[in-house]
Amino acid sequence: MYQQENKSNFTSPSRSSSSQESILSTPNNISFGQAINHQQGNGIGHSYRDRSEDMISEFQRRSATTKQNNRKRKLSESDNDQECDRLRKIIVQRIMFPIRSINDEITKNIDASSVSSTENILNFQKPFNRRPGFIDTPYRETYATTPFSHDIEKLMMTPQKSTRKINPQPYQMLAFCNDLTLKDDFYLNIVDWSSFDMLGLGLDCSVYLWNTGTSKMTKLCDLGFPYTISSVKWFPQNFQLAVGTTEGKVQIWDAQKLMKVRDFDGHRSRVGTLEWNRNILSTGSGDRIIYHRDQRSPNDYIQAFVGHKSEICGLKWNFEGDQLASGGNANELFIWEGMNPASARKLEGHKAAIRAISWSPHARNLLVSGGGHLDRQIRFWNTIDGRTLACYNAKSQVCNLQWSSTVNEIVSTHGWWKNDVIIWKYPSMQKITTLKGHTYRVLYFSISPNGEDIVTGAGGDDNTLRFWKIFNTPNKNKKIENKYSWKLDGLIR
Repeated sequence: MYQQENKSNFTSPSRSSSSQESILSTPNNISFGQAINHQQGNGIGHSYRDRSEDMISEFQRRSATTKQNNRKRKLSESDNDQECDRLRKIIVQRIMFPIRSINDEITKNIDASSVSSTENILNFQKPFNRRPGFIDTPYRETYATTPFSHDIEKLMMTPQKSTRKINPQPYQMLAFCNDLTLKDDFYLNIVDWSSFDMLGLGLDCSVYLWNTGTSKMTKLCDLGFPYTISSVKWFPQNFQLAVGTTEGKVQIWDAQKLMKVRDFDGHRSRVGTLEWNRNILSTGSGDRIIYHRDQRSPNDYIQAFVGHKSEICGLKWNFEGDQLASGGNANELFIWEGMNPASARKLEGHKAAIRAISWSPHARNLLVSGGGHLDRQIRFWNTIDGRTLACYNAKSQVCNLQWSSTVNEIVSTHGWWKNDVIIWKYPSMQKITTLKGHTYRVLYFSISPNGEDIVTGAGGDDNTLRFWKIFNTPNKNKKIENKYSWKLDGLIR
């Protein structure tokens, strides 16, 4: 009986009342509506049946309306997608296939007779006279070999700009134990990278050689008490290493034979900076004198430059070998012409000690220098007339400056109050990247012989040397392949 009642509630409204009564009738031929009519009065069963039919009709109408709305919504979304695709195709076509205007210069100067002529061009004939102002061009659509305009083709054939990534972390770090320490002294230069990939380190009274390929450490010499190493500098073409001490001594050592080659005297104070110019070794000291020494001469020095009023803490020869820049502790920066001691010209502008000096390998007579913590300026000079070309505030002590030999960029290391290593783009002086990690002043710096890597060192509680890869030099043996923005053969089908 429950199943019959459940069926009656979902009877189709299109059926007749007689069919409904036959379906809802009981075995005694008494319908459910009639039974209620006998019990509760006339008209009650009829109204119940009508309400049931109304509910069924309403359910069907709502179901049909929902389906219709869903169908309309899907059609609307499909239309929107089609419209977006159509607009996108129109934009691409307008960009890749521009419609030339009648007033376009190329269109106005096209000689229509030369394009639409039906005469045989191989026949010998008198050349026709072009109208004045006619300009023929290979960019005419008549000569086009691709369906793209000249501007689009030029854009697609432009090589992609290679992305440069500089690792902010050092790829290697050399930490010293308590017996071997890097001193936190602004006037020492005890780290240098040789042309055969050997690192020279002056630690206390000994000089060590560290092979960057095998990470093997070798002791070159031990000068013993009371000597202390204050500077080291490799000869550019061989295995000789110049060593300066705090007692004013200068020595030349052979790194292959592990033996001393020559002793030089003359200085009465610490030799804090050394610089080679071919066979000439220039030494600067706390006694305010620059000596030029030659191993081929029996004398201790062949020339002396006098002019500084305080300790000399920076020396750098230019690449041509005819100008020497020297920086001193009394805000002094001098330019010396060759070996002439009377040619000193002072460049004024810094307000602190000048240790960081570097010549540009990309432009002649261009020098960059950096001042100490009371100055914090990076200055560019024209060494011909002594003019300051530009000045930038580094906002920290400038300890080292080095121009890259492969790209027009500069590396600077800093001390108080930011112990950072910064790569600058010249001449905009835009910071390319800042390398962090050192906790003390980055006083020691050198660049690898291939020009790709640098080593930085800090004393004090830091007491580490860190190796960074910052420059990419092209491989001469590797075939260079240009990567274009778009490939034409991939677009033309």
